[in-house]
Amino acid sequence: IYNIIQFSIVHTLSPSATAFGGNFNKAALIFLTLLLPFLRVHDLPGHPYREVIWSAVIVNIAAFSYYSYLQIQAKKEKEERQVYKLEDDDDDEDSADDSDESSEESGGFC
Repeated sequence: IYNIIQFSIVHTLSPSATAFGGNFNKAALIFLTLLLPFLRVHDLPGHPYREVIWSAVIVNIAAFSYYSYLQIQAKKEKEERQVYKLEDDDDDEDSADDSDESSEESGGFC
C-alpha cells in the first residue's frame, strides 16, 4: 500500500516532493519517539543534545510544510495562467473570425 501511495504522489507532485515526504515521515517518527517515552528504544542523550534534536525535528517539519505550501501555490498560479491564456486565445480567434466576416460583407468576394 505504501508503494502505491508513493507512486501516486510521484506522479501527482514531483520526485522532490516525494523525497521531502520521506524525510517528513522520518521527522514525524522521531518527533513521536521524543514525545512518547514508551516508543523509545534507547535513552535520550544529555542536556544540550536533546534541545538540538527537538529544534532539528521542528525545523524539518516546518521546512517541509512551507515547501509543500510553495509547491501548491506555484501549481495554482500555473493553472490560472493557463486559463487566462486559453481565454486570450479564444478572444483572439473570435476577433479574427469577426474581422473575416466583416471583410466578406463589405464587398470582398462573389
